[in-house]
Amino acid sequence: MARTENDLDIYYAVGNANTSRQETEIGEIIKKRNSLGWKLVSTSTAVVDTSKQFSNLYLFWEKQYE
Repeated sequence: MARTENDLDIYYAVGNANTSRQETEIGEIIKKRNSLGWKLVSTSTAVVDTSKQFSNLYLFWEKQYE
């Protein structure tokens, strides 16, 4: 019987501008997960500090098992 597993990565303190470092780190997270058979199904952000415009990036993953 097939089963599905779900998981979540939280990338903390994404600033108001994408930096090269942030893009590289997020890319590495996605590359690592994909190589392990995970599929990115959704993303979301939440503001955690309005004065400094910081937010968290949530990456929602799904993996199918046969």
